[in-house]
Amino acid sequence: MSIGLCAAWSRHAAELAVPIGTALQHWEETPPTRVLVAEGYLTRLLPGRYVPPDVLRSAVRRALALGCALGARLQSHYVIAGPSAAWVLLGGEPPAPAELLSPAHRGEVAGVVLRTARLRPDEVETIGGTPITIPVRTAMDLLRFTPAAVATPLLRGLVDSGHVEVDEVRRRLHRMHRHPGVQSARERWEAVLGGQRDVSGAAAPTGLPSAVTRYTS
Repeated sequence: MSIGLCAAWSRHAAELAVPIGTALQHWEETPPTRVLVAEGYLTRLLPGRYVPPDVLRSAVRRALALGCALGARLQSHYVIAGPSAAWVLLGGEPPAPAELLSPAHRGEVAGVVLRTARLRPDEVETIGGTPITIPVRTAMDLLRFTPAAVATPLLRGLVDSGHVEVDEVRRRLHRMHRHPGVQSARERWEAVLGGQRDVSGAAAPTGLPSAVTRYTS
């Protein structure tokens, strides 16, 4: 197993990725592999890339696992975003397709939605040396770009876990009044909250650090 996996992101990510890369399995997409996934013996990260579920027991491991699955296709400017960012924080089944943001022109990566976006430095943090959109930016992207059936449970999970404050999302949506589709995003946000406009948005205690660099190992 080469230490090169995830090195495009950082040396720290590459070092932490070694045991995860060892567990990564490259199998063809076949009925037997689908049975193994359905029965919980394997988790599918990307087409043809699998790991045992216990490999994904923390946010650091989930972030690194996605980088390992990308392998040589991983670029330093790829940022985990949207449903994939929510999955890193919340766990559960990895989204298909995965989602990444990049300031570069769009490319094609099998099993990945790669969107072009400009991210401010304060919209990105690192988890185990991997770049990921901060929770509130993740919520905004889910509201604007992800189908409701996928976005709604993730948004509720981000709120319930204390990663996202309700009023902070509202403030950001208010400041985006000239952006296309923002009214629809506002309506979706209130629908996620069940129309409870008096929700304070106070975060549940989680013991999480405040941001920028979290989950270093």
